[in-house]
Amino acid sequence: MKNKIRPYYFFLIFFISCVKEELPVPVHVAGDIIVEQVEMGADYNTQIFYNLETTSIVSENLETDWEIAFDCSNTGSNVILNSSIVCSAFNTHKTNFDSIYQIPSSGWDYDDSEGDLDSTAITIDSNNYVYIINLGTSVSGGGIQRSYKKIIINEINNQQYQIRSAFLNGSMDTTITITKDTEVNFLAFSLTTNKVISIFPNKNSWDLMFTAYTHMFNEYTPPLPYRVSGVLINRNNTIVAEDTTYNFAEINYDLIQNSSILNYSSEINVIGYDWKNYSGTFTIKDNLNYIIRTNSGLYFKLRFTDFYNDDGIKGCPKFEFQKL
Repeated sequence: MKNKIRPYYFFLIFFISCVKEELPVPVHVAGDIIVEQVEMGADYNTQIFYNLETTSIVSENLETDWEIAFDCSNTGSNVILNSSIVCSAFNTHKTNFDSIYQIPSSGWDYDDSEGDLDSTAITIDSNNYVYIINLGTSVSGGGIQRSYKKIIINEINNQQYQIRSAFLNGSMDTTITITKDTEVNFLAFSLTTNKVISIFPNKNSWDLMFTAYTHMFNEYTPPLPYRVSGVLINRNNTIVAEDTTYNFAEINYDLIQNSSILNYSSEINVIGYDWKNYSGTFTIKDNLNYIIRTNSGLYFKLRFTDFYNDDGIKGCPKFEFQKL
């Protein structure tokens, strides 16, 4: 019996000696808690693009720098309005550009608040209808109405648009070809200068846009467009979950990976404006957290702590966040 057992004994020793040691699973290291404050101004007239990973402002601009923007995705053919100045569009359902000269009293459309590109005010199709664009309101200029323009937009091919625009009296009749830039989500366009304006940064370089925007209160009949101030997220592979269950301090990487109650959304207004209340002054809602997965695949937790700067000026969101 001893001679029969001994070969198995030596085989076991040989097998164990050949098994590699298991590699340790690296611990997920969280970043530091960062406290930031950005200043849109008391009238919310500055738009600010922010990168969470680099803890920096990528770019900023005045909200009145542009009125419409063109989708730059390879297959997209969408046009959005600058809702920070409450731009709206009226579809004349006519194709004779020169015959449009009157401002309609009703029938104005606004882009979907959630950013659904199938629910924009302007549609590019084979009908080639003329649209009248309400260029919005300059709040910082005392609430001045910024005039109207008529436009026709054609998609020349999947990389180019053509836009014809003029004031309703026919002046400044201009036709321009716009070529997509796939490095950005949208190319902004100024109908006041008839030029492409550099507004949206590289689509991989930012996460949050601090801005005023038009929110549609659909509980009213007809729905009420109202200018609010808040945060819109990057459309490019960014998702956010709102949380009111966990304490901010306890939220970590393992918790969010194993939580069954976090529901992520890609709607651009998922953070939005209602992290604050208004009753004479603005106050921040308690225990309202946001879990953000950026387009680079990183997770952050974020909460707001103030809407005023040290001088008591509103329009200055203060927030703290941490890479998980």
